[in-house]
Amino acid sequence: MKRLAVAVLLVGVLGMVGFGYEGSIVFQGGHGAKALGMGGAFCALADDGTAALWNPAGLALMGSNIWLGGATSNLFGMVGYQYISAGYKFGDYAVGLAWGNATAGTQYAGNLYMGTVGMKIGDFGTLGANLKYYSETLAGDTASGFGFDLGFLVPLTPEIAIGIVAKDVGGTTVAEQTVVSTYGAGLAVKLLDGALALAADVAVDGGFNPLNLGAGIEFVVIENLAVRAGIAVPEIAFTDYYFSVGAGFAIAGLTIDAAYVLKDKPGESLVLSATFSFDELFPAATPEPGPGR
Repeated sequence: MKRLAVAVLLVGVLGMVGFGYEGSIVFQGGHGAKALGMGGAFCALADDGTAALWNPAGLALMGSNIWLGGATSNLFGMVGYQYISAGYKFGDYAVGLAWGNATAGTQYAGNLYMGTVGMKIGDFGTLGANLKYYSETLAGDTASGFGFDLGFLVPLTPEIAIGIVAKDVGGTTVAEQTVVSTYGAGLAVKLLDGALALAADVAVDGGFNPLNLGAGIEFVVIENLAVRAGIAVPEIAFTDYYFSVGAGFAIAGLTIDAAYVLKDKPGESLVLSATFSFDELFPAATPEPGPGR
């Protein structure tokens, strides 16, 4: 009975955040202050240290050749969420490794171990894939399973890009629970020489039932300082919408982002993340610009 109560509470909390999808796998939605500050509309951008969680194809268009990233939050004061990632880009290819951890009190702990490969496909765009290993402990019982994600990122013009991602392709089984596949699509538009970015995402499950709708805006106020705002609509039920705000600051290869998710129930959440580029320490050939980069 205690196990059931903890499970119901945890899944309910993650469901209310709007980017935690079916099942108790918190990592299926995504993390990071830049993305969440824009309402989770990041599928067609995916250009920071949390890119692989939103669209693995973004790794091949990262603005850095060697980078380290991470994110942290305490969702609603109930679910601690940490994420660390690193990546290396060489020519038209990129690889990345990541670890995520989620905890809720002493009853729940989840871990994600993920490897990502991305590649540029001529002038068409980029393709990326995640191989994931999930491990969860709930009320003393531990279960694990493998998952697979596939993503595309296609520049339609230098200012406009679309992203498509399939998460947990074919379903991921963790013990007796199946984390169903989810599918997302996004559109990003960059204007004013990249100073203004507009983005929108939609996510559905395998039966094309709506999971989430997100839209956001980013504006570079002055060089290296950006402000963001977004709106998220869980299950595309417009009576349940909520807003988010955020900001980002970059200096000497380090970008620090913060976002505040303004949700009445179960509560508001602060999200912090950072990405550091090692390019100045390890110079490489200048990468070709991607959509909105």
